[in-house]
Amino acid sequence: MQNDLFYQNLPEFILFNEFAEANHYQTIPDDWFIVITDVINSTAAIEQGKYRQVNALGVASIVAIMNSIKPLKVPYVFGGDGASVCVPSSVLAKVKQALHATVRLAKEQFSLQIRTGIVPVADIRAKGKDIRVAKFKPKSHFAQAMFDGNGLSLADSLIKQADSPYLLSLEQAENGAEHSLFEGFECRWNEIPSRSKEHVALLVHALPDAQFSSDQIYQIVLMAINGCYGDELAYHPITPEQMSLSSNFADLQNEAKIRGGFVGQLEKYKYLAKLKLLRHVGNYLMKNKVKTDATDWGVYKQRLVDNTDFQKFDDMLRMVISGNAEQRNALQNQLKQLQQSGLLVYGIHAAPSALITCMVNDYNHDHVHFLDTTQGGYAMAAKQLKSQLAALNAEQLALNSN
Repeated sequence: MQNDLFYQNLPEFILFNEFAEANHYQTIPDDWFIVITDVINSTAAIEQGKYRQVNALGVASIVAIMNSIKPLKVPYVFGGDGASVCVPSSVLAKVKQALHATVRLAKEQFSLQIRTGIVPVADIRAKGKDIRVAKFKPKSHFAQAMFDGNGLSLADSLIKQADSPYLLSLEQAENGAEHSLFEGFECRWNEIPSRSKEHVALLVHALPDAQFSSDQIYQIVLMAINGCYGDELAYHPITPEQMSLSSNFADLQNEAKIRGGFVGQLEKYKYLAKLKLLRHVGNYLMKNKVKTDATDWGVYKQRLVDNTDFQKFDDMLRMVISGNAEQRNALQNQLKQLQQSGLLVYGIHAAPSALITCMVNDYNHDHVHFLDTTQGGYAMAAKQLKSQLAALNAEQLALNSN
């Protein structure tokens, strides 16, 4: 069906500062669906030190969905403690199987629960919101989906309502899981220290009014970021030199549990042993810049950096940036002024390191790397943003009642 290829055929844009320009976005077809995954009580899990597991499960849900519908490409975004994916109706049955497997995996391997929901795009439009998508392609071998229209935000709130009709039944998640759905999931890198003093997870949601459009508000925010942190080269959170493969058993356990979650304890131990070996092989290949028919290992780390989703847009601006406390305080002061003017709400969370989780189809070009800060970056920033939004809604409600 032609609708299935909607995202694959989408024109691309290459400059990130154009992410809020309406002309880059096209309407997602009415017969598509929005899939939401979300780790339940992620804040409590993060406070217990399980931020790696929370991130891993968010990425695992994307990996399972994308594997289930290969070779079709669809738009998705990673949100730290979950993900949003848009899919055509023709693959919905396969996607449900992938979601069932992810829910079961979270429960059995991590003692965590994942909330999953599927919302028809047509229902979003019937409720007065929209969902549009753009394709940001900063490199020839890497593209990211961007979303606007507040449809993703509405879908997320709909599946979190009590007795939501959009929730996927957890009871169904006990059967039919396949470990092959998680092929390509990787979590092998050490936490990445900041080149400066800290990494910051930043969320900004514009509140346009009669005077300022969303695009104008986001341009003001980007200028504030550039004024405080410098250009993209200055604030980019990772460089090849910072990347190192982990030898930590606890870190590698997450990948072993996801890749071997349905094959038994012995297979998990074998997989862990394999990861230990692969660390030495990987270090040798990258250090000696070995070229094979499939991969140029001398440039792999740079391509990893290029293929990282450190800045994106899904009804709000999401960024992981590197700097110091003085820069963060300067930016926060400007954001606070804009928030007090009613132009935006924001969340900001600082941590000493960043965390990278990977989806690898091949080691040459087709690999995507999902970035968050340690200590629950995006999830903790979202808590602050939601608090500001709730206070604003309460204030408007009080004004309307007077």
